[in-house]
Amino acid sequence: MKRNLLLVMLILLGVGTWYYMAGAAPTTKKVPTPSFTGKYPGLYLTVESEQTRQYTTAVSVPKTDHDNLNEMLDNFITAKKEDFQKHLMLSSGQLGHFNIQTTPYQTSKSSYTLVLHTYAFMGGANGQTTVDVFHLDIEEGKLLEWGDVFRNDEDTLTWFRSSVAEQLHSNEYVFEELVEEALSDPKTMKWALTSTGLTVWFDEYEVAAGAAGVVEVHIPLEAVTPYVMTQISEQADEKAEGTMIIPSRPSLNPDGKYVALTFDDGPHPTVTPKVLEALEAYDARATFFMLGSQIEFYPDVAKAVAAAGHELANHTEHHPNLAQLTPDGIEAELERVDERIEQLVGERAKLVRPPYGAKNEEVERIVEMRGQTLALWTVDSLDWSHRNPTEMQKLIVDGIHPNAVVLMHDIHASTAEGLPRVLASLEREGYEFVTMSELLTIQ
Repeated sequence: MKRNLLLVMLILLGVGTWYYMAGAAPTTKKVPTPSFTGKYPGLYLTVESEQTRQYTTAVSVPKTDHDNLNEMLDNFITAKKEDFQKHLMLSSGQLGHFNIQTTPYQTSKSSYTLVLHTYAFMGGANGQTTVDVFHLDIEEGKLLEWGDVFRNDEDTLTWFRSSVAEQLHSNEYVFEELVEEALSDPKTMKWALTSTGLTVWFDEYEVAAGAAGVVEVHIPLEAVTPYVMTQISEQADEKAEGTMIIPSRPSLNPDGKYVALTFDDGPHPTVTPKVLEALEAYDARATFFMLGSQIEFYPDVAKAVAAAGHELANHTEHHPNLAQLTPDGIEAELERVDERIEQLVGERAKLVRPPYGAKNEEVERIVEMRGQTLALWTVDSLDWSHRNPTEMQKLIVDGIHPNAVVLMHDIHASTAEGLPRVLASLEREGYEFVTMSELLTIQ
């Protein structure tokens, strides 16, 4: 009897372990801080995403060359995420989503303002958006205070309150009784000073009805200049430097043996170049589903992908769950990426891959309306989960079939390490490597 009881306990333990490994526990894409100078010297951005049975997350994680600033930013993100997990109240069929979007503003040669928009859907009818702002001196490795930017006198505080209040009063959703309290201490408010002027943010419900969402106020630079202590960076908008000419190839043979290798979540400043080297060695063309936020930080890497003859495709601006967005939200996430890609290659992306593969009828309708194709995959390398080159090769080779679409991510060093083995194995099996758009011409 005891022996049978022990056997049952061992079986239950095994089932529990399998359930945990199969998805009950979160699996996270962790990306190390790259030692690379992109568009914003001294500032780096990587995207970490997570998928569990209860929720999905995507976080734009900013990093600097200073451990103390990185620790402060990491602690902030961790606290936000823990609060999200603590307050999950999902009903049947719902999936939570947590997203932090990081927007940088270079305010001088050595300082940046980081604006972090946090969106959390924890159940119910609507999600909640909050804004947090960090002013960084990346040369000294410290946070900047009000007095480092503005004149620290009563005239400046009075001007600030009255200017912001005037802008708020024009918003029909604003509650007048909340404005005075919100403006009581400008030194603790959320603001960014850029080459176009001063922008101030208020969280949902802070000064207005929920229908207004996050309230944003903008004051032109000429009105701000008399009150500032520092020289504002006049960073020009990036202009296209001529579009890439992508070499054409003959049409595919319907009887050929093809595979489309695809890479998500890049470009990455160190991993993507290694992926390009491996593809070049096998005369392989691939499709890169890029995040607009990553193109913004690393435009030269995106240009290198296009110059090598690979296809650039749309993976949204900030990696949200598109199935949880409004139609306008879906459009905004896709449009900005298409604009960035068009600057590089002269045309918009043909393909859209929704993060997490999450889609619904609205997502499908909007993608079709935009004249694009929704692009999923047939073979998942799970490279973001196991981070093992050997395991990645095994999963791809075991699952491969003619006209397969393989999912990988060009943000993990292990993926770049294992890619030559994958290419060699598939080449031995007689496969030719093509872009996904090329593959779709024969399907």
